[in-house]
Amino acid sequence: MATSRKAGDVTLDFRNMDFSTMSEKGLPDPYEQLRPLKLLELFGGIGAPRRALENIFGPSCLRSIDYIEVLPYAVQSYNQIFQCGPRPQDIRIWNLAPDIVVHGSPCQDFSNEGKNNINTGRSILFERTLQILDPTPKNGFPELSRQPKVVIWENVPGLLWKFQDCMEYYQEVMDEFGYYSYHKILTASDYNIPQNRDRVFVVSILKDVPGADRFEFPEKMTPQWTLKDFIDKKVSFNDPAVQLKDAEKAILGTLPDGTLTVREGTKKGYAEVKEWQIINLAIPGSKNRRGRVGDNAKTITTAPRQAIYYHGKVRMLTAKEYLRLMGYRDQDYEKMSKSGITDQQICQLAGNSICVPVLEALFRKLHDMDIIQDPSEVLRKTLEKQKQKKEKEERETAVLRAFRFKAQREGKQCAQIR
Repeated sequence: MATSRKAGDVTLDFRNMDFSTMSEKGLPDPYEQLRPLKLLELFGGIGAPRRALENIFGPSCLRSIDYIEVLPYAVQSYNQIFQCGPRPQDIRIWNLAPDIVVHGSPCQDFSNEGKNNINTGRSILFERTLQILDPTPKNGFPELSRQPKVVIWENVPGLLWKFQDCMEYYQEVMDEFGYYSYHKILTASDYNIPQNRDRVFVVSILKDVPGADRFEFPEKMTPQWTLKDFIDKKVSFNDPAVQLKDAEKAILGTLPDGTLTVREGTKKGYAEVKEWQIINLAIPGSKNRRGRVGDNAKTITTAPRQAIYYHGKVRMLTAKEYLRLMGYRDQDYEKMSKSGITDQQICQLAGNSICVPVLEALFRKLHDMDIIQDPSEVLRKTLEKQKQKKEKEERETAVLRAFRFKAQREGKQCAQIR
C-alpha cells in the first residue's frame, strides 16, 4: 500500500500522481525536482539502497528505475521484499535518468578473506559501472540520458591499501566525468547497528550541484540499541538450525567458576564469554584466530558462523537475526522465506548486502546539504506557495469587487440627485 503524506488538506501520494497532466489539474508544470527520486541499483542484491531511501522519504517518494543483479534468488528476494517485478513501461516516456546510482561491485578480490587476485575479473566489474556512467562514450551513445547527481560505491576496506591503484583510477575517471569524489571507511556499529562491519564508501557528486565541493561524511551516532535487542528470544535452543557443529563445540570450554571460554590464538589461549556476547566460530580449527568474542556481531560474511551466549547456553544466530543486523525488517525475512528462499541463501544475501542504516546516514547527510531533496517536501512547498498566491489573488479580487460595487452605488446616487 502506498504511503501518503499530507500538506494541509492536500494528500501527497506520488504513486497515484500523473505528472504528465499536472498543468491540466491546476498544478505547476512537471519540473524535474517535483518528481519522485529516481534510483538506479547496480549489483543490487536485496535492495539496501531502496530500503534506506524508503525508510527516509517513504515508498511513494521513490522510484527504482532499474535494478541489476545476477543471482536469481537475490532477484526473487528483492521482488518479494518490495512487491515488484516486471511492469509495463511506455517507450515514449521511458528514459534512464537516475538521480542516484548505488553500486557495490563484487569484493572477493579486494577482501581479506578473498584471493587477492584482481585478475579473476569479478571485482573489476566496477569498470562496467564507469561505462554506464560515461557521458561521452566513444560510440557517441551514453547509456544514461542524464548524469545522476550522486553516485555511491561501497566495497571492502582492502580496496584502499591492497588495490589503491583501482581506487585512484576510479576517482580519476569520475573527476573526468564531472564529479567530486570523497571516500571514507564507515563502521556499522557507529550507526546504530551492533556489527563491527567496516566498509569503504565512495560518494561522488556532480560538480555543478550546489554544495558538491564541501561534502562531509555523517558523524557517528550515539548507540540506541545493543546486540541483545537484535536477538530473537523466541528461538528454541533445541532447534536443529541453531546447533553448533562438533568442531565448533570443541573450542568451547568452562573455567572452574563456570565462566564460558572459547579457544583463541593468544598467549592466554582463550577468551572469556559474558552474557549476551557474540562468539565468532568461523574456522574453528585455526590456531591463530583472535577476537572471537565481543559485544557486537563480527562482520557478517556470506557463510557466517556466529553464536550468541545467554541463559547459560550457546546457539547459532538465525538467518532472521543476520538480516536484522544488516538493518532489514522481520517482514523482509518472512517475505523471502515464504517465497522459497532458504535460510542459507538468506544468510548469503545478508553477507553480500550493504548495511541499510549506514546508507540511511549517508542519504540523510546528502539531504541535509540539499544535494538530494525530499520530493514530497518540494511539492509541499510548491503547493503552499501556489495556495498563498491563489488566496492573495482572491483577496485582491474581493477588494476590487467591493471597490467597484461602492463606485457603482455612489454613481447611482449622484445620478438621482441630479
